[in-house]
Amino acid sequence: MTEGFAASRERELLAESETWELSRQRAATEEELPTVDIGNWLTDRDPQELERLADKVRVIGEQVGFHLLVGHGIASDLIEEAFAVARQFFALPDEHKLGLATDTEQTKVPGAGYLPVGTRKLPRRAKGNLNEALIFKRDVGLGLDDAAWPDPEQLPEFRPVIEQYATEIERVAQELVPIYARALDLPADFFAAAMEQPFSRLRFSRYEPVAEADADEFGIAPHVDTTFFTLLAQDRPGLMIRGERTGEWLAVPAVSDALVVNTGELLKQWSNDRFTSVKHFVPPNFGPDDRYSIPFFFNANADTPMTCLPTCTGPGNPPRYPPVSYRESQAAAQGE
Repeated sequence: MTEGFAASRERELLAESETWELSRQRAATEEELPTVDIGNWLTDRDPQELERLADKVRVIGEQVGFHLLVGHGIASDLIEEAFAVARQFFALPDEHKLGLATDTEQTKVPGAGYLPVGTRKLPRRAKGNLNEALIFKRDVGLGLDDAAWPDPEQLPEFRPVIEQYATEIERVAQELVPIYARALDLPADFFAAAMEQPFSRLRFSRYEPVAEADADEFGIAPHVDTTFFTLLAQDRPGLMIRGERTGEWLAVPAVSDALVVNTGELLKQWSNDRFTSVKHFVPPNFGPDDRYSIPFFFNANADTPMTCLPTCTGPGNPPRYPPVSYRESQAAAQGE
């Protein structure tokens, strides 16, 4: 049953994405892209501050889907260092990067490693994405020690910086989980057991400038994330999100030290469609400079059954999805 569900959901998303009208684009307003500041919560752990944040995230989750996150505690220098080592990696000759190519004997970890420009997956589309990427993955029994790393003699600072950033971005994700639990009217520790060994991907992407592109070519093709939520750092604007109220495509600014946060299909499914999963894409980079982004795709433990949340169902609102895990649904849809 779950294999059929995953395949059906993937076909549905692919078919839907091919009908999306992309011509109506403008800058996002503060209402369409709110800012959430968790600095006081991280400092004081005040229950009233938790409820204030939950109230704001509830509205965002139900009506908007995306927001900016500040006060997260990741040092500005570390974010800059993560972008710096990413630039160093992507500046390597192709033969060195292809030595870490995903789904090969060298990388060993399925779905992790290097993706060259033109890859037709993540998301899977007819035309390849106009970016190159390096992906690190965590799963049950799988960590950064299992990843394929570039030669430390070529990039001596790469692994220490990536490991430090990965630790910090997962800390932020875990700090957000009780806020999302309260936003869904659940106890703050409701998701704690499900997040003990979370499934996650950390992706470093480079969008090199292109002189021209077809209308159906993208930096990243229109899609929805498969995540509980995604945390994105970007060095330049480029991300376009679908305005839930207007149907227009909204340009997301690159705000210094702010992360862009969006809920994905996992939380949409778990919450019985109470929280939205918003469509987004990145257009081709017409330059003149490279654009870099670092999304962190965060999920519950991949084998945790996602039974419809008790606050998201009731008389006249039955569960819309079977009680399947991430591995049986979203991961299966991506071919993992």
